Amino acid sequence: MKKAIHILYKKEWWVIFFILGFFLINYPIIHIFNKDFMIFGYPAFYLYLMLGWFGSIIVIVIYAWLSSHRP
Repeated sequence: MKKAIHILYKKEWWVIFFILGFFLINYPIIHIFNKDFMIFGYPAFYLYLMLGWFGSIIVIVIYAWLSSHRP
């Protein structure tokens, strides 16, 4: 269990999440959602961007919370 918790504190996670976020806002992926259809009355492109932004903020908050509560 201690090793599983220790892996959460590695600094490489920031690099992994940065690269993942970079690819998620690049042309090929954004082009998938830049179509003319709506989800719950909102364009899919805007929902994709807003949910991705919200998801990245949640990842940062969780990582910061876990790093401040180190055993």
